[in-house]
Amino acid sequence: MSSFAVFGNPIRHSKSAEIYALFAHEIGISKEYHLKLAVQDNFNYLLHNFFKLGGLGANITSPFKENAYFLCNQLTERAEQARSVNTIKKLKNGTLLGDNTDGVGFISDLKRLNWLDNNNHIASHDKPTMVTSILLIGAGGAAKGIIPMLLTTITTCHINIVNRTFSRAQEITSYYQEIGYKNISCLPLYKLRYDTNKYSLIINATTSNIHNTIPKIPSFLVTPDTKCYDLFYTKKDTLFITWCKKNGANYCADGLGMLVGQAAHSFFLWHNLFPTIDPVINHLRSALYM
Repeated sequence: MSSFAVFGNPIRHSKSAEIYALFAHEIGISKEYHLKLAVQDNFNYLLHNFFKLGGLGANITSPFKENAYFLCNQLTERAEQARSVNTIKKLKNGTLLGDNTDGVGFISDLKRLNWLDNNNHIASHDKPTMVTSILLIGAGGAAKGIIPMLLTTITTCHINIVNRTFSRAQEITSYYQEIGYKNISCLPLYKLRYDTNKYSLIINATTSNIHNTIPKIPSFLVTPDTKCYDLFYTKKDTLFITWCKKNGANYCADGLGMLVGQAAHSFFLWHNLFPTIDPVINHLRSALYM
């Protein structure tokens, strides 16, 4: 039985095992890490059986993060607020602790990119504003994972959510407002054409790249100083990043750094040792071009 594993569907192209192996080699840990393909009908059974037979930790990827949330005995605050779990640790008493490292992994990557300054403001080469406006495109699991950390980390920020299905954006906005966050709102996608906000950070948290499309947002929202981040990553620039650059964005990044960042925080939860992130990002980036 492997000590660690990632559960998802699809799972064949997951980088989790490779990332874990690189971290483990650096730290000097020898543990197995396997890929576990699951479906909705057997995910709960496979996960419980994994831990019953000696598993120590698990990563959870799409589409099971919300399922995992309900299977844990304890939750970290960030998992509780995200209402989804991407990392589980089996505690010494046998109970399962659920965490969500997506948000902290995202913040780690913003810092790595020098997009956050020492005061946790979005770094700006333009005239600074009193409130950092963030446009979050998408209201699914990926968005839920990063919203709490954005709201609690970035100084004086306000998140505006747009989504193809507006009711979904309303639902997620209402949830965070109800638990005390007032600096979040939403609007229908078509109303962006009348939006006068100057966004410091635009995040694509949709699956548009999988469908070979880009979110339908007005190009005037992108300026040379706007930071544009796509949670997706590909061998070349994603379609969204290509579109942002075409419309004048000078600061663009894909989600590979976030992927490694969230994995590093999962590793820390399991082993209480934090691995080095940059060499792993560089390794994976080089491998994409091989």
